[in-house]
Amino acid sequence: MKRIIYFLPLLLFCFSCSSDSSDDLSGDETENSTFTVEYSQSGDNELFHQDITFYGSPVGWEDSDSGAEVEGYLNAEYETLPGSFSYTTKEATPAIWVTYNVTPHNVEDDISLEVTFKFYKDEELIDTKNLSIDNESTVTDSFEWKYFADVGDE
Repeated sequence: MKRIIYFLPLLLFCFSCSSDSSDDLSGDETENSTFTVEYSQSGDNELFHQDITFYGSPVGWEDSDSGAEVEGYLNAEYETLPGSFSYTTKEATPAIWVTYNVTPHNVEDDISLEVTFKFYKDEELIDTKNLSIDNESTVTDSFEWKYFADVGDE
């Protein structure tokens, strides 16, 4: 009996912990949402190879300003990326995933690039990523940003 008394606090702690991952997410996370990703850059963008990939929208992405359908993959190897743009999922979706890679063409020159990504869910800013890249970056700098709603087993 005395042993049960020692284990009781441990059992209470274990049962009070939730295994529902949606506890960490804000808002009603069992619904699909419309996502917008804003990108802006300044600096020597023509001296960097950049690529951005947008995943998650099953029917695609559109330019937030014009409504025109856009490719989910941008690559500065073929043309310089615009100074800024904004893409929105064409329909509500439970998840998005954005990857970004940047490599300087020539690390011998004094070069720099400032990049900002802003992530919106249902028109509410939920995250901002800022990168500063210069000639000290001799390898590819990158990040990936993921958002997954808990829509399983409702």
